[in-house]
Amino acid sequence: MTVTVPSRLASDPKPSDAEACVSQAAEAMPIWARTAPLDRAARLNQLARLLSDNCETLARVMVEEVGKPITEARAEVAASVRMADVFAAWPYWGRSARIAELSGFGVGHVLAKPRGIAALITPWNYPISNPVQKIAAALVTGNAIVWRPSPATPRCSAALADILGQLDLPDGLVTTLIETGSEGAKALVADTRVAAVSFTGSSTVGTEIYRNATRSGTIVQCEMGGKNAAVVLADADIDAAASRIVAGAFGFAGQKCTAMSRVFVEGAVAPQFHQALAHAVADAVYGDPSEPSTQIGPVISSAKARALEAVVAEASTRGLKPLDCAPRTIGDVSKDTFFVPRIFTDVPRADPLMQAEFFGPILAVATITDLDDAILAVNDSDYGLAAAIFTADRAKAMHFAAEAEVGTVKINEATPGLSVALPATGWKASGAGPGELAEESIRFFTKSTAVIG
Repeated sequence: MTVTVPSRLASDPKPSDAEACVSQAAEAMPIWARTAPLDRAARLNQLARLLSDNCETLARVMVEEVGKPITEARAEVAASVRMADVFAAWPYWGRSARIAELSGFGVGHVLAKPRGIAALITPWNYPISNPVQKIAAALVTGNAIVWRPSPATPRCSAALADILGQLDLPDGLVTTLIETGSEGAKALVADTRVAAVSFTGSSTVGTEIYRNATRSGTIVQCEMGGKNAAVVLADADIDAAASRIVAGAFGFAGQKCTAMSRVFVEGAVAPQFHQALAHAVADAVYGDPSEPSTQIGPVISSAKARALEAVVAEASTRGLKPLDCAPRTIGDVSKDTFFVPRIFTDVPRADPLMQAEFFGPILAVATITDLDDAILAVNDSDYGLAAAIFTADRAKAMHFAAEAEVGTVKINEATPGLSVALPATGWKASGAGPGELAEESIRFFTKSTAVIG
């Protein structure tokens, strides 16, 4: 095990390494739990400054390791800075409303206490911002952390761990397990000293983690897959809707849990919308992720590209053909990790293109008769992460928001992009346990004690 202080890096750890990291966290935990909330917040402000100072370095590593377009990679680091700063303010905004007059009892207030040791298991597609949002919330509330990042992003993870190692934290409070497999993650989930597990990743893995961890009484939050839909009504700005949907479906090659992969358009404007989609794709830039103008880069691996090509081939056997359109190309796209985005129109609602999560730039489009039909179509899914509606009618948009079985609804906006000030929750197979961000994160990482008198 290679050790840095205070963030310990275990390269390809064994279960015993994971257990050792939990032991170190257990030693550091009491010191941090007794640290004043404002002093904890100061460490998060320090984290925000370090992230900002290292923005370009972190962004370049993301480009090289996962193929994230450089402009989007920089935006991810900027979002991480905001997350650290917002959670650093929790001692102010999170505690101000916790005092109340109690008739007959005098004054009561609530103490928010840390849960203990938190195991954070994070994905490859947001290798900086997803860990930061979990780490910031866990740290400011007084918890110790064992962070297990995705095996696909060892360089990104090491870069962030190095920044964490520069924070003035108790030795062993934050530990990073970088592995090529899953033994370390399994050991963390099985360790009964871990009080909370926060996971972001696939529904298959998340469901297993939730089942195994809750069996021993551990609290778990899982943000998982999605089959996110957009609804385009006849009164929408069709060109704007098409442009935002293409960006939301194909940005970072569709490798976002909140990316759109289904569209339901009102029949009267379907031909116009299909044409607008083709124009929007033609305006998009596909290719070298190091170029600032690139919006769609490669997928994570050659195996992923082959799997997506197989999806397209299988769709053709069912009589489905992609829309005749292609993005502008920049740089060399001959590498086997590149996959040209595809749009399929007139897709049956029961077709795999509408039902299965592919985690890539494939968009399925179908027609609907009206808003009620759109709601039925959107809710006909095993997933419930996010949805969008494009309409000029606010009342229709709010009716959709009330009826859609998803955790987030965007109005006239693409589904990707969440606010740290609002909760992010997944319904159905998209989530298990409490949500994330805003007060949801604070509640997850704390236990409450009511004090009366």
